[in-house]
Amino acid sequence: MANGELDPSSGVPLYRQIKDILRTEITGGAADPREPMTEEQLLDRFGVSRAPIRQALRELADEGYVYRRQGKGTFPVPGPRVHRPADVRPGALYQYLSDSGLHPASRVSGIERVEPPAPVRDRLGIDPHERLLHFVRLILVEDEPLVEADVYIRAPRDFDPTAAELEEQGSAFELLEKGFGIRLDRAEHEAWATAATADHAATLGVAEGSPLLVIDTLFFTTGGVPAGWRSAVHQAEEFKYRFVTSG
Repeated sequence: MANGELDPSSGVPLYRQIKDILRTEITGGAADPREPMTEEQLLDRFGVSRAPIRQALRELADEGYVYRRQGKGTFPVPGPRVHRPADVRPGALYQYLSDSGLHPASRVSGIERVEPPAPVRDRLGIDPHERLLHFVRLILVEDEPLVEADVYIRAPRDFDPTAAELEEQGSAFELLEKGFGIRLDRAEHEAWATAATADHAATLGVAEGSPLLVIDTLFFTTGGVPAGWRSAVHQAEEFKYRFVTSG
């Protein structure tokens, strides 16, 4: 899709190509947030029927890239918007962001083996003196800070990744699976809203007191064995987390 043009021979549905082109323009700042995206303009631009145009706009609205104003039209929402669906497997957020064309990057600091705080130890159900691999990861999307994650992992002593390895892979659990065959089976999440502290404000580039979304995650390997804990603080306006329940 060079220069924002459709490629009918690619095998990618037309609505998906249109959606990807518009999303890139919105997140990259090329779309004017003051100008509506009308079906007529997009029909003239892409030379397709209304069905793929409407499907593309519908999905962009669902994912927070555009919004509709009654009687005014559909308007771009500038900046990156991250929509995490429920079927992203545990530990694979970074890969999902990359597959979605959002150009993620990460910065890892503070790698060390430590005795975790009591609340983390209790959640994992481990011995008081068991030492876990600990680090902090900052995930950026389109060069903008999105998530700061405080991570504790139960891992073999021989698992000793560098910051560069963790940044390149995007997930310590992916490295664990490749090197030791340890695979995540499921994860349990707790989410709530909070206000940005001075430290969070400086890290995420928001004003102190701004709303943030916190998601604490308990990871399990096959067989239900607790494998790690993560507390991730997200920019609330940039991140949408979808989940499903069943009865």
